[in-house]
Amino acid sequence: MSAGFLPLSQLLARGRPAELAVCRDGGRDVAWHEFAARTGGIARAIANRSQRRWLLHCEHPLDFIAALLAVLHAGARAVVPPSFQPGVIDQLRLAYDAIIGEAPQATLKPSQIAPAPFAFAALDASQSWIDLYTSGSSGEPKRVEKSLAQLETEAQALESAWGEALGRATVVATIPHHHIYGMLFRLIWPLAAGRPFDAAICTHPPALLEHLARTGDAVVVSSPAHLARLPEWIELEALKPAARCIFSSGGPLPAATAQEFARRLGAAPTEIYGSTETGGIAWRRQDSGGAAWTPFPGMEIAVDAEQALRLRSPYLAQREWMTLDDAAELTADGRFVLKGRLDRVVKLEGKRLSLPEMEERLRRHPWVLDAGIVPLAGRKEMLGAAVVLQPAARQRLQEQGRQRIADELRQFLLSWFEPVLLPRHWRFPERLPVSDRGKPSAAALAALFNGNHDARLLPDILAERREANRVELDLRVPADLVHFAGHFPGCPILPGVVQLDWAVRLAAPRLPWRGDFSGAENLRFQSLILPAARITLTLTLDATGTRLGFAYASPEKKHSSGTLVFSAP
Repeated sequence: MSAGFLPLSQLLARGRPAELAVCRDGGRDVAWHEFAARTGGIARAIANRSQRRWLLHCEHPLDFIAALLAVLHAGARAVVPPSFQPGVIDQLRLAYDAIIGEAPQATLKPSQIAPAPFAFAALDASQSWIDLYTSGSSGEPKRVEKSLAQLETEAQALESAWGEALGRATVVATIPHHHIYGMLFRLIWPLAAGRPFDAAICTHPPALLEHLARTGDAVVVSSPAHLARLPEWIELEALKPAARCIFSSGGPLPAATAQEFARRLGAAPTEIYGSTETGGIAWRRQDSGGAAWTPFPGMEIAVDAEQALRLRSPYLAQREWMTLDDAAELTADGRFVLKGRLDRVVKLEGKRLSLPEMEERLRRHPWVLDAGIVPLAGRKEMLGAAVVLQPAARQRLQEQGRQRIADELRQFLLSWFEPVLLPRHWRFPERLPVSDRGKPSAAALAALFNGNHDARLLPDILAERREANRVELDLRVPADLVHFAGHFPGCPILPGVVQLDWAVRLAAPRLPWRGDFSGAENLRFQSLILPAARITLTLTLDATGTRLGFAYASPEKKHSSGTLVFSAP
C-alpha cells in the first residue's frame, strides 16, 4: 500500500515515518530521516545567503530533489536548466544568481553541506516558483514558469489514475530527472506518494534488468527511443516479474513497439502526451485504445480551423485556451488523434529540438555564413545540415574533406546540444536553396541529401561520455553503411580496417593525439559487428599522446580491441 499522498508543499512540514525508504541509491536505501536532514542542511545554507535564484546543477536525483525543496523552503526560486552542457549553463547566466550542485562553478555543493535540522513550515504552493527551460524558435531557451501548485495538481491526478495499482513499487527510470517528465514521474510524484525511486538511470538494458531484479516490484519510467530498442537487446518477458507498469513520454511510441510489448508482456506501455509548457495532457495504451489519446480529467480539448489542437488545463496558471503546435483530429468519444507538428520544433530520440536554434548556433561559428537544418524524409529520427562556409573555410573543405569540417562543427554544437540531437548528414553548398518567393525551401534543402553521394561512412553517435584522456561513444552501425557492400554478399559484417578507421576519425576531434599513424599493436577481433548493431567504442590516450587504445563492445560481448601507434612529431 502507498504511504499516503502528501503534496510537496506540506511534505517536510508533516513528515513521514523516519525509516520509510525515499531513494534506493546503489546498494542502500536512503530513509526519510536522512532525506529530511539532507534537505534541511541545504535549506539552511541557502537561507543564509542573499542570492534568490538558484540554478540546480545536480546530476544525482536525490541531490536534485533535496536541493529543489531546500530552495523553495528558503524562500528562493529554483532554476532548472534544459541540460548540463556548459554552453547552456553559460547561456542562462542572466537567469540565475548562484548554482547549487557538484559543477566546478557551483556556489554550494551538496556533498560539502552537513545534514541539519530545519524549521520546515508548509509552503504556499501558489507562490513557490520553478523556472524550467525548453527550446524556443528564436534560438534562445524559452523560460517556462511553474508554480509548485501546478506540479502538485498534476502529481495528484497521476496518483488518482494509477496510485492504487502501483502501491509501493519502486520507480526505476531510463530517462534523466531535469526535464519535466523525468522530474515529475521520477521524483515529485513518487516523493508525494511515499513511493521510493531508484537513483540510477538505467540506459543500458542489462542495467535495467539488474535494477528490476534488485527491487522486485517496480514502475519503469522510460521513453520511446529506449523502449523501441529493448526488444533488440533483451527478452521482454524478463521485465514481467518486476515491472507493474511502464510509462513512456517524449514522443509517440511506434505502434509496432507497443504491439510487441502487448504481445509479450500482456500490456503496452502507458504513453503520456504533453510538454514543458502544458504539463501532461492525455494518455493512451495502444493495445486497448489504438492511436487515440484520452485527456486527463479536467482537460478541455478543441481543434481550430487550421487543425491545431487547443487546450484548457487545470495544470496551467491561467484557465485560458492555449493553441498548441500539434495538428489533431477529435474523435466522437472525446478523445483525439495527433496528426503531426505544425512548427519547426522536432523530437529526436524523445528529445525536443528547435531547428532555428541549431541553425542560429551554427551561424555563430567563425567558419559559417549561413545554415539550414532539415529532417530527412525516409530516415528515422535523423537531421541533415546544409552549411554555407566562409571563403577561408571553403578552402579548408577542399584540403581536409567534408568529414573533418563536419566533425569540427559537430564538436562546436556539443556545447549546447546532446550528441543524439546533432545532424548526421552534412552538405556544404555555395548558397542555401530558396523558393521562388526568396524564402528558405525545406524541400530543396532536403533534396541536397539525395543521391549516391550520401553513402554512409560513419556510425551514428547516440551518446558521449568523457573524462581526462578517455572517451566512451555509444554508436549505432547504420544498416546502409557503404562498407557492407560486398563484405560479404548475403552476410554483411563490419570490416576490421573500418573499425580502425573509425577509432582514428572519432578520436581526432576529441583526444589530442600527436604525430602520424605508424602502426597497430595487440589487435584482437573477437566477435562480428553486424548491421544495425549498437556498440560502445572506448578510446584512451596515453600520457605521451602517441598511443591510442580502442575497444568495441556491446553489453553481451567484446568485439575488438587494440592500440594505434603514432610517431612523435
